[in-house]
Amino acid sequence: MTDSESDSMMEDVNFLSDISDESGEWVMVEQEMESLDLNGERSDCECSSPESDSIKKEMQSLHLNDVLEIVHQKPNPVGEFTRRIMQTRGTCIEEVVREHVLPLLPAKSLCRFKAVCRGWNQWISSPFLAHKQAMLFQRISGFFCQKPGYGCHFIPLDPKTHGMRDPYLTFMPGPVNIRSICNGLLCVQGVDDTYYICNPVTKYWKMLPNPSFYHGPGTVISLAFEPSMFNFTENFELVCAVPVTDAGCIVFEIFSSRSRTWRASDDICFELANATFIGDACYRDGSAYWVVDCGVILVFNLKIDHYSIIQLPDGSCPNGIVTEMHGELCYVAVLREGADLAIHIYGGMDMNSRHRICIPWACPGNVLRQVRLMGCVDGDVLLVSIGDAVISHCVSTGETRMLGVDRMRGECTMMRYLPYVNSLVDVNELPELCDNLESMEFRP
Repeated sequence: MTDSESDSMMEDVNFLSDISDESGEWVMVEQEMESLDLNGERSDCECSSPESDSIKKEMQSLHLNDVLEIVHQKPNPVGEFTRRIMQTRGTCIEEVVREHVLPLLPAKSLCRFKAVCRGWNQWISSPFLAHKQAMLFQRISGFFCQKPGYGCHFIPLDPKTHGMRDPYLTFMPGPVNIRSICNGLLCVQGVDDTYYICNPVTKYWKMLPNPSFYHGPGTVISLAFEPSMFNFTENFELVCAVPVTDAGCIVFEIFSSRSRTWRASDDICFELANATFIGDACYRDGSAYWVVDCGVILVFNLKIDHYSIIQLPDGSCPNGIVTEMHGELCYVAVLREGADLAIHIYGGMDMNSRHRICIPWACPGNVLRQVRLMGCVDGDVLLVSIGDAVISHCVSTGETRMLGVDRMRGECTMMRYLPYVNSLVDVNELPELCDNLESMEFRP
């Protein structure tokens, strides 16, 4: 190997590592998104010789199926991309960016990049890119804020890259209440208790058939959607924990987009018949988690169709949230300690104490009800709403930043915050419900 070839290979490795670092960094609101220079010189692509021409003819481009195989099977997809790209010496920088960088971007940026050229417009509009982007881009883009009733709005962490044209969901057939969010899809419920699945970026939605049980006010739901190589049709499930007061139990009713039907699980919970669910569900690794007021977390595993109960830590209160931090399931709660407030983070199935964060910057009077936990971003940054201020706190570094003010909150103390991923995930049509389906095309 010559020195020039070695230098060229190192350029490829550095290029891919820069992409990985950028995609893994959490971008704050105050920061501007760095632009990617597509005019970089690649001497090995521009040079022409009989030997290089023969090599180019033997090289094969990296197709979508190869990318999906890499992401599913390899623990380090970026390193595998580097190896494949170094083999494909005839690939130009534009093809590398289109194949490997665009799927790592949020949906709003992709819609803007349709204007680059006709080829990019066709690629970004294809279902293949939508599937890759839904599978590779899973960073929290912002939060849907829901007031009691049917008023909601979206707060992006970066309006330039993570915003959407209709943050109030006015494209829906009527007022809706957000019930659950999972990997870019929303489950909302209308005034007539009908469930809908929608993507607020593309503004496509579909109506689900009515369940067999009556889903009263005490019913909690969790949307289960996992983008993966084998889930190209973007199938999902909706698991509902339905209290049946007459029978003194909780029944789990599940809707599957594959069968387009509801079914009731054989596993019935009798221990929590009179309990009240608090907050919103958290879906992780095939299981749905709900916090219960009696100091436990109800878990339903969709893979084995079985429920279980996790005891909350001693001394904690059931007003916290279940989230994922540092790759493990965590329970985060706000506790009063004398005249101060502190955020306690418990992790693992045994719910041991992981971190304690003091809140000296709390609202005047340190009123507990004015402090709202919004969720975790990138597994390490905790977002908290204090009054109408939105604050981020990095658990590993202890850095705290003021992100902005939620002026839509007003005096509401029952605001809900649901994390959302800016995704192009497609919402498939149900054939038997196509007459009730209405869609609008999203234009950047």
